[in-house]
Amino acid sequence: MTHVRTVEIIPLGIVMAAMMMRFTGDIHADDKSVRERTDQLVKPYLDNDIVVGMTIGVVHDGKQEVFGYGRMSRDDQRVPDGDMIYEFGSATKVLTGILLADAVVRGVVKLDQPAGELLPAGVKMPASGNRAITLQDLSTHVSGLPRIPDNMKFGDPSNPYADYLEKDLYAFLNNHQLARAPGTSSEYSNLGQGLLGHLLSLQAKSTYEDLVRNQIALPLKMSSTAISIDKESQSRLAPGHLGDGQPAINWDMQVLAGAGGVRSTVNDLLLFVAANLAPPKDKLGEAIELAWTIHQKPLKKGDAPLGLGWQLAPDGTHWHNGQTGGYHSMVLINRNTKTSVILMTNTSTGEVDQLATDILKMISGVKVAPRKFEKPIVVPAETLQKLVGNYELAPGAMFTVETRDDKLMIGLTGQPSLQVFARSETVWFYKVVDATITFNLDKKGKCDSLVLFQNGIKQTAKRKK
Repeated sequence: MTHVRTVEIIPLGIVMAAMMMRFTGDIHADDKSVRERTDQLVKPYLDNDIVVGMTIGVVHDGKQEVFGYGRMSRDDQRVPDGDMIYEFGSATKVLTGILLADAVVRGVVKLDQPAGELLPAGVKMPASGNRAITLQDLSTHVSGLPRIPDNMKFGDPSNPYADYLEKDLYAFLNNHQLARAPGTSSEYSNLGQGLLGHLLSLQAKSTYEDLVRNQIALPLKMSSTAISIDKESQSRLAPGHLGDGQPAINWDMQVLAGAGGVRSTVNDLLLFVAANLAPPKDKLGEAIELAWTIHQKPLKKGDAPLGLGWQLAPDGTHWHNGQTGGYHSMVLINRNTKTSVILMTNTSTGEVDQLATDILKMISGVKVAPRKFEKPIVVPAETLQKLVGNYELAPGAMFTVETRDDKLMIGLTGQPSLQVFARSETVWFYKVVDATITFNLDKKGKCDSLVLFQNGIKQTAKRKK
């Protein structure tokens, strides 16, 4: 079933770097404050219920500003602020990259060191030919390991990593065969990054959370950056929401925490951004600089250069986003313009990546227009019922289409159901990710299949009788 996992309706990592190159608009940088211009860019996301709540931090002209929007939840009308705690998701990989760089700076590991050397006795790293997977390979997504391990249990699709433990990871490593040699192709891998975080914690005889706390959070005074949330901080944890605004549960990442298990606040991340714009003159500063450096050049057209954890846009912006079941985050830093944007929302939607990049362009002096969202049409309830059913994408991978309060919901095996919106009676689109579902009707008007279109790829799922 591993070949189906690339069809992720809840993405955990990649946003197109080309977004940084989109220049449009009519909001002038010289006649409104940054707050006013940010308000204008945010308004369509609130008006169209794209997010429930959101906190945005910006760095520009030598100063920092924090803006809160929306609400904590349907029952909590507090406006989120800079101290609200959100799940950081895959942006955690930036911290994992700095932890690797820190271990290199301290001389306890090397970038080109075979990763298998850090595994305990009785566990072996998969290999292909004579080329071993290195620590740098894990950090730069060229290890040859898949996006996620094929022995994940998915006991609770709404909390998919909760049941994946150290013993499961070791069982996967001992039995997996690489499809290609390390260093030959780029494939975004939560598994690789999570494994890297685990190996670094083994080397340090620590936990991943303690490594983040001791090597990054405490030196930078990031007091709210952690994996576990203590009782005193629970009231600051923004409740998560699915893309349709329904409540979501928090994710618990165990052995793969280095891929996306950290929680943080915008105020903490402003401290992190400041250290990346001007690294301190100490070992941590050396690690930040090493992680910032390009370590993986593109292997094929469409690939982006990578630092340790960082992804690089064409204009030199270093960035990473992240998404869990109820949250989305984005961090962008440009040293050339000395600007940065941090966006954290308690809604699982990748739509806000464009908002973050638009704000970065705006504070850099580019004219940017507020985004216009597609308005869905209303489809009669009896028409919705004709689409309800199970559609098999591949053995073990089933789309389940159902109605819920006159909404059309679609779930894929191992993932929660998400609302789709009508462009026509047969073409539907997601708001949480750039993807569409087209329902095919036979000559009698009955639906016999659906087509998922995502990332330029069409995949057909036949309706099960």
